[in-house]
Order: sequence, then C-alpha cells, then structure tokens
Amino acid sequence: MSLEDADAAVVEQLELLMAAPITEEELTKIKNKTESAIVFEDMSVMNRANSLAIYELLGDVNMMNTELGKYQAVTAEEILEASRQLFDVKNSNTMYYRSEKRARMVQKRVCLTERSHHL
Repeated sequence: MSLEDADAAVVEQLELLMAAPITEEELTKIKNKTESAIVFEDMSVMNRANSLAIYELLGDVNMMNTELGKYQAVTAEEILEASRQLFDVKNSNTMYYRSEKRARMVQKRVCLTERSHHL
C-alpha cells in the first residue's frame, strides 16, 4: 500500500468519525477496554507507584481515584464534537517521508504515468 493510499484510508475513517456519533455499543466497548486497562495497569506495586508519581506531577494525586469516572462519563456526542474540532482538515498537514530509493521508484512511476497520458 502506498503512503497516499494509507493517508486516504485514514482520512476516510476520520470523516466517518466526524459524520455521526459512535453507537452506544461502540462506546460501551471502549469504556470497558479503558476500565480494564486502568484496573490492570495498577496491579503491580511498581505501576501503582508510577501512576501516583504521574498524578502528583499533574498536581492532584487524587486523580488516580477519579480518572475512571471521567472516562465513564464521556458521551458519544462529546466524542463527535471533539473529533470535529480535532480532525478538521484546516488543522492538518501531511508529509510523506521516503527513502531515496523509494522516492526514485515513485518518481519513475509518475514519469511513466505522465508519458502514457501524453501518448
């Protein structure tokens, strides 16, 4: 798959996300996965200590106790509104990084395509 095709596929998915709210089923699934990640993340003492340190750095160690509730309170409409703000095409730039070999291959393909259109 080319970078351009991959970019077009990402744009297509973002447009779907901005077009309508996700279903309640999708939202529930996401919330369940988030809850699992949060609960299992702090199973070890080391991870719990790390989480406490991060929340302390953020200025409120109690956030460790309230984080899950904040995720559970998110609505499909809030996700839709946020996606429309974040993924607006005016906020986007795309740059393709290619190795020199790949860039030459793409350039040759473009030249061949241009020649075939002129014939």
